[in-house]
Amino acid sequence: MENLIITAAITGGEYVSRKDTPYVPKTVDDIVSEVVRSVEMGASVVHLHAKHPETGEAYSGDPNPILKEYIERIRERVDVVINVTTGGGRVGNPPEVWDRLLKEKCHLGEEMMSLNMGTINRWADHPTGDVFLNTVPMIERWCSYMREAGVKPEHEVYDTGMINTCRQLAEKKIVPEPLHVQLVMVGRTGFLPTMKTLIYSLDQIPSTWTWSVCALGRNEIPMCTAAMIQGGHVRVGFEDNIFIRRGEHAKSNADLVKKIANIAKELERPIADPSETRRILGLKKR
Repeated sequence: MENLIITAAITGGEYVSRKDTPYVPKTVDDIVSEVVRSVEMGASVVHLHAKHPETGEAYSGDPNPILKEYIERIRERVDVVINVTTGGGRVGNPPEVWDRLLKEKCHLGEEMMSLNMGTINRWADHPTGDVFLNTVPMIERWCSYMREAGVKPEHEVYDTGMINTCRQLAEKKIVPEPLHVQLVMVGRTGFLPTMKTLIYSLDQIPSTWTWSVCALGRNEIPMCTAAMIQGGHVRVGFEDNIFIRRGEHAKSNADLVKKIANIAKELERPIADPSETRRILGLKKR
């Protein structure tokens, strides 16, 4: 069994802001500090969205200059694999702008980018509407941009049909194998966060691929623990869950990283450092 890769999704993503918790980072200094603390607790990958520096909400407009500053500042402080969202940049921008922003985003200095493997009904209210649109032609085009830039896609899978889309990308050689798939167990409009769902999904994923799990709220730690037992990797952080235990806010993403790292220790699953993570995922340090 491979050493465990822990990803810290530190920024709160599209949904979590200071309206939800006073601890979500919002300024560049906040972001860098959260990354450093999360790495100290065992994270070897950090997942980033651009945030408004006053409210901690998803940044409206072009997120790339903000993300570039995050990446440059993080690189000055700590060695970590940086994973940038492809979803950011939709708030305040029309669809005809998304392609340009994403192509530019491939050249900010990150090593990975997350990409949803299909169109999904949103599970919560969002300013861009009820549907998150990712058509197959968009996915194929954006994966080709990443490949040309030397960035590895993290294929975000919300239901089993999206696994088939991943397989098609591999069959068409749009993305070189082995792929890295993340099972996003949101419930509601996607995967139910259960062991049965996890086992069924793993039966559909080629054994040579790497995979990880993230889940929302109270399901985060149980489903990540299930993933560890099955040999997969995990994502924790404020993008998925803001509580360290029922009714108590985590004061830092590092609290959630530490909690899952402690469980990994009890399971005798060694934790991968950034160098091991790059080897497991086939990445080149940038």
